[in-house]
Amino acid sequence: MPEYLLIVGGADMDKRNGNPEFAPRMLERYTAWMRELRESNRFVDSRKLYDQAGRRLTFRGGEVIDGPFIESKDAVGGIFIIQADSLDDATEVARSCPGLDLQHGYVEVRAIEARPDVRR
Repeated sequence: MPEYLLIVGGADMDKRNGNPEFAPRMLERYTAWMRELRESNRFVDSRKLYDQAGRRLTFRGGEVIDGPFIESKDAVGGIFIIQADSLDDATEVARSCPGLDLQHGYVEVRAIEARPDVRR
């Protein structure tokens, strides 16, 4: 089955993650969502990214500029790899991601290219 990368991000990622009243509710929703993904055999993997830790390298004017120059609205909080029948199917799965309504965020859906089975 084809795999898709769900990139979860948005402006409220950092400030809502650190809110002690909000964090348990967020954890509960993400746990339930991931359970649904597993039960439907769609879940492949996921990773939470560290808040405020990372860099973006950009080539400008002939040199590499060391960022992070990411606007808060573009911040990425984590990734999920899922299986889906099609891009439309993966998009429907992404619509139920808690980051959309809980964190006023976005989910970018990208098809993952199948790699050849290379064994040495």
